This record gives sequence, C-alpha cells and structure tokens, in this order.
Amino acid sequence: MKLLSKLLLALTLTFSLAPLASACPLCKDSIPEAEDGAEVDHDPDRLSAGYNYSIYFMLLIPFTVCGAVGVLIYRSTRPTPMPPTE
Repeated sequence: MKLLSKLLLALTLTFSLAPLASACPLCKDSIPEAEDGAEVDHDPDRLSAGYNYSIYFMLLIPFTVCGAVGVLIYRSTRPTPMPPTE
C-alpha cells in the first residue's frame, strides 16, 4: 500500500508541474523576444535550427539510455577471462 501511495504522489506532482513547462530550452531560445507587439530581428533560420536541435536531442536520449543499459547488461553477463595456466 505504501508503494501505491508513493506512486500516486509522484504522478500527482509530475502532472501538477506539467503546465509550467512552456517549451524546451532550445526552441524557447530560438524565438526572439517581442518588443511593443512586434517581433524584432526575426530570423526563420534561427527558429528552424532551434527546432532541429530540439528534435535531435529528444531522439538522442532514448538511444543513449538504451545503449548504456545494454553496455551494463553486457558487462554484467560476460564471462570473466580465465588466468593462463602454466
């Protein structure tokens, strides 16, 4: 029962903080700030580069995690080498 209550608390905290995240940092940095209702120094290439970097980053994370888990599993299951006998 304790595990269920902890899981429920973690899910509640996670979903309560979700509306605070408006954009990923790379996308947010690529959009220029607006002054007096008009965009100043708007550069479409900068915006598309921000989206591309964000997508690359989001695609890289699962492969990195899976690769690290794979290496850990490989290292923990490989047989240890036998010392040479004379």
